[in-house]
Amino acid sequence: MTSVKYDRQIKISGWNQDKLSNARVAVIGAGALGNHVCLGLIGLGIGTIKIYDYDTIESHNLNRQSLFCEEDIGHNKAEILAERLEKRNSGIIIVGIDEKIEESTIDSVIRNVDLVIDCVDLIHVRKILNYYCIQNDIPMIHGGLSWFGGQVGILSRKTPCINCIFPESVQKQELQQETSCIYKPEPSVVYTSQIVAGLMVKCVREVLMPLPSDPPRKPGLIKFDFRFEKPFYFEPIQRKEKCECRKILKEVAPEILKKERADKRKQKEMEKEEVAAFLADLS
Repeated sequence: MTSVKYDRQIKISGWNQDKLSNARVAVIGAGALGNHVCLGLIGLGIGTIKIYDYDTIESHNLNRQSLFCEEDIGHNKAEILAERLEKRNSGIIIVGIDEKIEESTIDSVIRNVDLVIDCVDLIHVRKILNYYCIQNDIPMIHGGLSWFGGQVGILSRKTPCINCIFPESVQKQELQQETSCIYKPEPSVVYTSQIVAGLMVKCVREVLMPLPSDPPRKPGLIKFDFRFEKPFYFEPIQRKEKCECRKILKEVAPEILKKERADKRKQKEMEKEEVAAFLADLS
């Protein structure tokens, strides 16, 4: 039955279904993004999926969070999502957990997983996840969205972190909104979450089961913005000079920072040589 279920993807050259079937992932957030990401995960046949969300389903969720029904209103998102997914693929382990992600609970949440998938909408929660992942050498798939676009990236010890991605101004604005007595929900539509989720699931496959045809991975974000004529593009990201991720790496993997410094020096030397060659040609 399993081989038949995944027959179409197994036909892809280099595909190893066992790697996916043995994988354990934690999905943080069971909203619009979490719904569509989890659909992709059970399609890939990920062996164990743990879903975390402490929020309850409300009527305004139903137009974007596609696996929820009217009868689910008032129930926990993670638990209902797990139930729906099990009905679509009973051959994998799916657990929905009603729990808030905090520094005090993060170890019990992410322990014994191969990959963390960020489907949350708060930067400070993403930072808790990402810093823990860096400390414990666990890759993390980041996804973010708005009503007009979104971004996706693979984060690890060898890449910049969540704090490097988001400008300080954006983080301060989010903090002000959280502490304000006036809550203003962000506009959102179903199609951007579906697109971001699809790209995230692709990244999940690349991390857990790389294929020979995969292009070399660069530190950066796949972005799209439907307000542009050409909406899809890749944006490189750099590690901030004074960032928490550097402090963590200095303790757990200093060789990564050492290599980055060496690569940076080499790049500067190459640029100097190119300028010198250009000036020599002019003379």
